[in-house]
Amino acid sequence: MKINREYLVNKLNEVKDQRFNFGENEDIDIEEVNNLDTRDIILLRDEVDNLSADIRLLKRYLDDRIRGRLEGKAFRFGNRVFRGRNQTKMVPYDSDKVVEWLGDDWKSAIRPNFRTTAIRKIAEDRGQNPNVVIESLFNRVEGTGLDVNPLDRSPKFIQNLLNEDEKIVEIYTDKKEERDNGRQANATD
Repeated sequence: MKINREYLVNKLNEVKDQRFNFGENEDIDIEEVNNLDTRDIILLRDEVDNLSADIRLLKRYLDDRIRGRLEGKAFRFGNRVFRGRNQTKMVPYDSDKVVEWLGDDWKSAIRPNFRTTAIRKIAEDRGQNPNVVIESLFNRVEGTGLDVNPLDRSPKFIQNLLNEDEKIVEIYTDKKEERDNGRQANATD
């Protein structure tokens, strides 16, 4: 017997059939796998790891495509909302310099990453300009993200805008603008 991707997909179909027939809380039982020797079970497990890595890679690729199409927009698909978001992340230029600057205050600002709000507060307590400190220690990296949420857990203004399935709407990237226009959307209903 040859353990390969095709064999794995056949076993996955058996698992899917058992899950549909008996529910997700029941243990699966695949007679053919029970009869494999230890070496073949390890090879099958390795194929599962490889397939899992490939699936994660494909999902990341698909998320990138969706995110690119939905930048600054939201899309309702069934009971889910896909929302492309701009994100800002503060990345230290040099982590050691940040820790050095923090000195004894490091415990309040590192959990496990740097907390820029705590660093701003420490700068204020030391009589320094928090914006200057943050700009000197951190690089602002712009990126995009993709949120996938149930419709009923999405912001109310998006629920109101997405009143039909497979509809794409423009949303606002500025929080204040989003909040103000969200209120207007809620007020018109």
